[in-house]
Amino acid sequence: IEPGQIAVVAVSPGTGLSRIFASLGVASVISGGQTMNPSTKDILEAFEHLPTDKIIILPNNKNIVLAANQAKEVTTKKVRVVPSKNVPQGLAAMLHLNPDGELDAVAEKMGKAMESVNTGEVTIATRSVEIDGVDVTEGQVIALLNGKLAVSADSLEKACLELLEKANAENFELITMFYGEEMKHTEANRIADLIRTKYPSQEIEVQEGGQPHYQFIFSIE
Repeated sequence: IEPGQIAVVAVSPGTGLSRIFASLGVASVISGGQTMNPSTKDILEAFEHLPTDKIIILPNNKNIVLAANQAKEVTTKKVRVVPSKNVPQGLAAMLHLNPDGELDAVAEKMGKAMESVNTGEVTIATRSVEIDGVDVTEGQVIALLNGKLAVSADSLEKACLELLEKANAENFELITMFYGEEMKHTEANRIADLIRTKYPSQEIEVQEGGQPHYQFIFSIE
């Protein structure tokens, strides 16, 4: 990053995702996510030393937006928070970073870009519950679509396929699957192949996300 350019600070829940954010031009990646939300101090430390006073923060988690806004209040740098609630929104925003642009205009463009992506998150239910009209038994695979519980299923592949159905995936071009730290690449590919069979016109990409708790994070765009 050059002095005077816009630097982006992003929170990432997994090593693979951190690499992807760095490759898209994020100046400083903060580890954090589901259970370990970075503090305001962690966020400040990520950008205070950067050789620029124009900073954009991507929290990539709804629970981190507050800390990001607090960091903005206590620094002398010009900080804008683009309130991404998940990783796919943060990645979509990064594709619209212009480091030499005007801070407010760039932040606004990044904010708009993140609204165009649909996000799926697949995990195992830790308790039996009924949320958003979906009944869930502990140990079932559940899928959230844009933060709302959409699917409960007895297998990972079924949850993934039902999630994509609920997201009307056939109307989108690209489905990216970021697989979690507990999953092997071969298993992720096996499920991706099932999805390819059902969605032959869509481009299906598999990436190592390395995030805990979520077997998959889906970006549907």
